[in-house]
Amino acid sequence: MILLLNTVKLVLIALNIIPNRMRHKKIMFFIYMGTLVTHVMMDEPRFAQPIPNVTVAVGRDANLPCVVEHLGTYKVAWIHIDRQMILTIHRHVISRIPRYSITYDNSNTWMLHVNQAQQEDRGYYMCQVNTNPMISQVGYLQVVVPPNILDIESTPSSVAVRENQNINMTCRADGFPTPKIIWRREDGQSITVERKKKVMVYDGEVLHLTKLSRNEVRLRFFKLFSKIY
Repeated sequence: MILLLNTVKLVLIALNIIPNRMRHKKIMFFIYMGTLVTHVMMDEPRFAQPIPNVTVAVGRDANLPCVVEHLGTYKVAWIHIDRQMILTIHRHVISRIPRYSITYDNSNTWMLHVNQAQQEDRGYYMCQVNTNPMISQVGYLQVVVPPNILDIESTPSSVAVRENQNINMTCRADGFPTPKIIWRREDGQSITVERKKKVMVYDGEVLHLTKLSRNEVRLRFFKLFSKIY
């Protein structure tokens, strides 16, 4: 568009400074050159749409599309920025990780496939075209890990405690993003924390229960459970 405006300006200048007998040929030359350069510029590679951010569960397949128009003889490359690793160049897979592959739909979409995504695949991916100067765009792959309660680090499901004693009940879990652990009474009743404070839901890995009565021991001890979001 800027190139076209400049061409118009040149034509207007030419109209004022070129003699009438030469004006027609000169104007046609300026118009031809401006149209030619504009056409070349319009045919330069460009991205038709951004790379979407993709979220996938660990072990599942993920696909990252890079849509390039007017690629011509240029090449498309995929790079894992966090690893500083070239994955593919054109239709060739450079990475030695067999889970990566590339497909081209003979139109304008270069699809990077990440099979059975692992946590180390998480991060930013760059689609790059080897123009001069180089053009590129970036998308993000999020690999989530479902939450899992770590039984060996958590309080057993059955624990004995005497009346009027205190107890700390622990629930630890792993996963990505970091799981949120909440405690509820299975019977829907409130939980007494900090001696007199009653809550329906308690957040945190460790639940502190103090001076348990006989009824509270029976209800809480066997009715409390943890849930991870």
